[in-house]
Parts: sequence; C-alpha cells; structure tokens
Amino acid sequence: AVVSTQSTGVTRHCHHELEKQMDPHVNGVLLGLINENKHVLEVTHCFPLMNSDTDEGMEINREYMLEMERSLRQVNIDYQQVGFYQSTYLNTHCDRNFLDSVFDYLEEMNEAIALIYDPLKTKLGNLSIRAFKLSVAAFKLYKEDKEFTAEMLRDNKLTYENLFVEIPVVIKNSSMTNVLLCELDAVQDNTSFFTLPTSSYLEKSMQLLLGGLDEINQDLQKINNHQRNVYKQQTSMMKYIQDRKEENDRRVKDGLKPLPEEDVSKIFKDLPPVGRLESLLSSNRIASHCDMIEDHVRSGIGKLYLADSFMS
Repeated sequence: AVVSTQSTGVTRHCHHELEKQMDPHVNGVLLGLINENKHVLEVTHCFPLMNSDTDEGMEINREYMLEMERSLRQVNIDYQQVGFYQSTYLNTHCDRNFLDSVFDYLEEMNEAIALIYDPLKTKLGNLSIRAFKLSVAAFKLYKEDKEFTAEMLRDNKLTYENLFVEIPVVIKNSSMTNVLLCELDAVQDNTSFFTLPTSSYLEKSMQLLLGGLDEINQDLQKINNHQRNVYKQQTSMMKYIQDRKEENDRRVKDGLKPLPEEDVSKIFKDLPPVGRLESLLSSNRIASHCDMIEDHVRSGIGKLYLADSFMS
C-alpha cells in the first residue's frame, strides 16, 4: 500500500527533474512499515536522492540518508527503509544496475521493494506505478554467482518471466482527497475518452523493441562463438590423444619406452561458460515492450473503429 501523498511526491520529483534537465531517470528512498498481520508493506514517506554514479555523489547520498533518517526519527515519522523508487522510460529500467539495487535492498530486508514510475505512460492518462522484487530463485542464484549460466537457469527453472515478481500496488487516499477526486470526476470532460492515440508512443516502443532484439542477436552471436570454440577445442583434444597413441605404438614397435600419459585437462583447459544474465534482462525488457504495445493498441483500436463509423 502506498499513501497518496508519497505517490505524489514520487511523480513530482520525476517531473521536476524532467523539466530542469530533461532527465527522466530519478531515484529516491522509500520509508514505511510492515504490517505482518495483513502481509502488507505500507509506504508512508519518501525522499529523493541525487542521481550520480560517482564515488563522491554516492557518499553525499549516504550522508543525506543518515541525516534524513535521524531527522524523521526525532519527529516520530516512520524512518525504516522499505525499498527505493526509480523513474523509467517506457519500462527500460530492467538492467544490471536495477538488479544490483534490488538485490542490495533485499539483502538488508526480505520485504524490500522497488517502486517504478513511468512519466511518459502517465502523460497518456494512465498512472504507471509498479512495484517489483527479485524472485526467490533469482535472489538465491545472484547471491551465489553474478553471472547466470545455462545450467544454473535450467536447474532452477529460472526464465525472464519469473526473474522479477510484481507486487500489487494499492494507493490509499485520505477522506478529503477522495472528496476532491469525486468533485473532479463530476466536472471532467468526458469527450477526452474519444481522443485518438498518438503514434509517437507506439513508435518509441517499437524502437526500443528493435533495440532489445539487436541485443538478443548479439548475445546469440556470443553463444554461437563460444560453442564453436568449444567444438574446436574438443577436436584438437581428440587429435592430440590420437597422435599421442600412434606415437606410443610406433615407439613400442621400435623397442622404445612409450611416452608417459599426460592429463589432457591441464593442456586443454575448459573454456569459461557464457553468462546468460544480460540475455535474461534483454528478454524481460522485450516482453515488457510487447505488453505495452499490446495494451496501447487494444485501447486505441476501439476508438479507431468508432471514429471510422462516425466519418462514414
């Protein structure tokens, strides 16, 4: 559950930074409490952080977080960290940095979440706030090894579909806020429902989808090159064993002592497996783009048929 004032704080922070520097990527800390009886995590407060990847910027963020928690504790406000929020551009948040952040928070608290806000999708009239956390299998594997191999994914039945777990988000409003929403609904212009969808949103989604397919293609090329190298190594190893056997047979016929047997694994070392984590993340983004395109087309196809009937 997210208090409406905190959801407003997240959206306001994102749009404020977007207007200043045209950067839709902002982040901050979520504070709240855990209702164990109802199995609900309540987000009651949040504050923004500086968007910086430098060591100096990260140190400033750490000092600011400590100071904020100290100040909130003094005024008796929930100061327990329950996750973080982050803005995204058409669901492009699923990358290595996002995975690392979710993992770090889950190590501190099992109930921690990542709240994702999409300002571009919200401008279309649908508030886009979603909550995610790593699945149990993904958290366990990422704790053991940062690079997933094909064997690890197969043994744990981990795919791009169950890499993250989406948590339902419920926004709780105060009584006065509900009254205001009812008044706004009464004066709302109902003709806005007939506004035809724009093609720019669909075009951007298709561009991101094609970019994701290119990333998958590059990963497939890496896997094919690795399999080709493994085949070459196995062929060379078999040729080495065969030549060594023939050499020993000739030495025995000539009355010489055969060459000692050698450990082939020391001569031909196993090639390191190709990590599948980037492919997994790319597949997750592609699936997300496909879902967005499907939702956008589904909402607009009815309006297009309705407009066509009016024109005819």
